[in-house]
Amino acid sequence: MLIKELPVSGGKLIAFEVKEDVTEEEFNKAAQLMKNRMEEHGKIRLLAKFHELPVREVSSITDRISFAKDNLKHIEKYAIVGDNKAFEAAAKIVGSASDIEIKRFEIKDEEKALEWVRE
Repeated sequence: MLIKELPVSGGKLIAFEVKEDVTEEEFNKAAQLMKNRMEEHGKIRLLAKFHELPVREVSSITDRISFAKDNLKHIEKYAIVGDNKAFEAAAKIVGSASDIEIKRFEIKDEEKALEWVRE
């Protein structure tokens, strides 16, 4: 499995670990979990841990951007955990285009990311 929910998930917090490119089926399962939590809690907090920068096909990028655009208003905080500097740029872009509190952490700082997203 290339994407899995982490044991720290619960309530408003959803935490995922992404190991490689996520298949469309896996993305849809994760998206449905997020939608269910949004319906239950109104707003959610998200932590995503990436081991590498995912590379996607254009069709799946479009689907994921559409999901994000439709659901940004339901995300309060988003911690991106990953060492690639591109995640920092992504955090800044999403942060400037939305009301989400978003922050990038290096993998060695995963515990700090968890503390921050729970605050």
